[in-house]
Amino acid sequence: MNPNSITYNTSKKRKYHEKTLSDDAIFVNYIRMLDLYRLFSELAWIQLPVLDYTELGLGLLYSILPVDFEPVTIDYSFKPPTVDEALQGIWVKFEPVDFSRLYAWMTDFTLYVTENFKEKFQPEIIEGILPKAIYGVTPYGRGVYDPVIAREFLRATFMRLRLLRTPDISWFSCLEDIVEYIDMIGVTDEHVADRLTMILSAQRFSFVLGLSLLGRSELSRVEDGWVVIPMATADGRVFDLRFKTFEQLQFGFILGVTPLGYGLLLPNESIYKLPEGKRNPKVVDVVMSKVRGIISRLTLSAFSYSNYNMPHEMADYHKSDRTNQYHQLQTVRRMIEGWVEDRVTRVESNPILIRQYKNAVLQAVSWRSKRHRWGFNAWKTMSEEEFRELWKKFWVKHGLNPEVLDKLYDEMEVWLDHVRREKIRAGERVKRTRIMRAFSL
Repeated sequence: MNPNSITYNTSKKRKYHEKTLSDDAIFVNYIRMLDLYRLFSELAWIQLPVLDYTELGLGLLYSILPVDFEPVTIDYSFKPPTVDEALQGIWVKFEPVDFSRLYAWMTDFTLYVTENFKEKFQPEIIEGILPKAIYGVTPYGRGVYDPVIAREFLRATFMRLRLLRTPDISWFSCLEDIVEYIDMIGVTDEHVADRLTMILSAQRFSFVLGLSLLGRSELSRVEDGWVVIPMATADGRVFDLRFKTFEQLQFGFILGVTPLGYGLLLPNESIYKLPEGKRNPKVVDVVMSKVRGIISRLTLSAFSYSNYNMPHEMADYHKSDRTNQYHQLQTVRRMIEGWVEDRVTRVESNPILIRQYKNAVLQAVSWRSKRHRWGFNAWKTMSEEEFRELWKKFWVKHGLNPEVLDKLYDEMEVWLDHVRREKIRAGERVKRTRIMRAFSL
């Protein structure tokens, strides 16, 4: 069917409405959430603690506060709507959790260290946390220079890319390109990647409380008092890694893995403070509490999918503002794909590569115009020229012609900013209108 035909567009709108916004969709999606609960729980415990613990370890090494990291501080609480809001089709409200209010120690390095680490180790850890450097003032080696783009990549984007590029080799390659291009002094792609893979390996091949999963993780293999796990580094080396404490994986110096200056020399005993001598360190409790909360609110997703959707809209997709919003965004996407196809087919006949050129242009539009997905601020922080060069390098490595990419970018610069702005406005329009109406009642 022709994607530009009226019949095709009507069919897509109806299917979207039936699957997400109709009365039946809410019930069916709720049942699906119940069916997915066990699988979702398992995936949440596999992915989220690994990302969070890795970032918290990098924070000590790169002087980034825990409260600044994403996804560490991404969580939402549920709040029922008021009567006026319900009349506007607002069925559920999710409000971001304020981690700085709940955990004051996440906003200050000294509090972070004193609340989480044993007293006898605190002075050395605090001394090792370098402050933000000031050009012409801070002595050499006694501060961290953190350009905005580099900081954004470290605090969020590297972990977002991990979820987008699940194969290790793809993720390693992406990190290498970014670090090389933006000249991230004091940061190596190998170090960031190896920290994550060490913790992933420890989760899979040993049993660490607060990290490993019953029924999924193996019992630890111990040799001479050291836990031994297999390790594959970003540069392709495979060997057995030995560790005694979890924090050695997070931010410790490990010979043969950690570059000199990118890890702390740690004792064989744990330096984490255990409240009452047996409870988890506070930083571990935060991660575990967040994961439990996310899992417990899974079924509310069925209602969030149908949010800003009044009863008469549920019955007829022609009257649904959410459906029209979806149709508007998809129409823009199809127009962009048609625009690309008209130009690329003159020089390329391979349908797979033509599809890749479409994906490339859609990425150029979307990655700098995300509304509420964490990890994309780094792309927004870049200048257009910086983004363009990194974008081009990425797609050239995927087999696309650099001259064709340059030509496409030159031509789409005429409308690129406008489409990005309209994409954001269209995505927010229904939500903003319904909230304003609820307040006016």
